[in-house]
Amino acid sequence: MNVDQLYRVIGRALIVLLLLSSCASTTPKQEAAPPPEGPGDIPIPAGFQKIDKESVLIAFGGFQAGLVVYEGERASSWVVNFYQGVLPSQGWTLVASFISKDSILVFTKEHQACVLRVTGNRSSTRLEVRVGIAEPIAGGPSPGAAPSQRAPRSSR
Repeated sequence: MNVDQLYRVIGRALIVLLLLSSCASTTPKQEAAPPPEGPGDIPIPAGFQKIDKESVLIAFGGFQAGLVVYEGERASSWVVNFYQGVLPSQGWTLVASFISKDSILVFTKEHQACVLRVTGNRSSTRLEVRVGIAEPIAGGPSPGAAPSQRAPRSSR
């Protein structure tokens, strides 16, 4: 499996995670989260510039997601180490990583998921920050509820 295939698999897993987390319940009084102004609460290393033409943020109901692309003059290994040190201290949990020339880090926090793709060389790095936020939706199963049980299939 090459890096692009792994990246697609992780991206699909992120979508499934976001859809599943949107099934949690909430009170009707809770309002939808405001539209995102940036990539969630993900810090961006100093000196990195946003590439607007490659970035997109969407929001509807309690769902928010986006891809924000940055470029900066840091080694890609420095950027990977930055996120491995900073995000856990801000409540994010590293759930998957693929460290190579093109690195991928996957973090989760409450109703959020973040996929970071870091590519580049010793002097210039491209950083892709994908963030999804799914607020609980009223009427869904309560958090911690046991998964639904299917009737066993009979074999003939």
